[in-house]
Amino acid sequence: MKLLLFLLSFLFSFSIVAQEVKLGEVENKIILGDLAGNRDLSFGVKNVLEEVIQDAGYDLNPNSSLEITVDILYFDVIKKNVQLAVYSKNTDLYQIIARATLYNNGKKKKIVNAKGQAKSISTATLVIDEGGDFSQANVSTAIKKLCEQLITKLKIWIK
Repeated sequence: MKLLLFLLSFLFSFSIVAQEVKLGEVENKIILGDLAGNRDLSFGVKNVLEEVIQDAGYDLNPNSSLEITVDILYFDVIKKNVQLAVYSKNTDLYQIIARATLYNNGKKKKIVNAKGQAKSISTATLVIDEGGDFSQANVSTAIKKLCEQLITKLKIWIK
């Protein structure tokens, strides 16, 4: 019985192995707007992407044959305002769009696009609404949603 338990534990220890992935360049390819070419945005996306990859059960290894590169294509805040007498409602929609490419031994295997969104709603009655400022929390939420969608769509398991 002890021998059987030893052999089973030995087999299961080899079957629980995470796949290794290398995170390549994260480039900001936004052409217009305040964030065009902003290195801080690509650095932030790279940090969140590393976290999401590890949360998904993958190991980050700089020597892996699987490599993910990301191009940030679009980032904007869409503002909508509605005012009716003393009531006002401001809605800010933060959108970020990116393209991820999966390489296996230097060859393109898959390209996916994803969009991350976060919404901020502020309302006011009889008082002037001071909302509508750029919200770092909403930007972080949109980036996290984007990274989760990219990893889900890539379906990294390649044999």
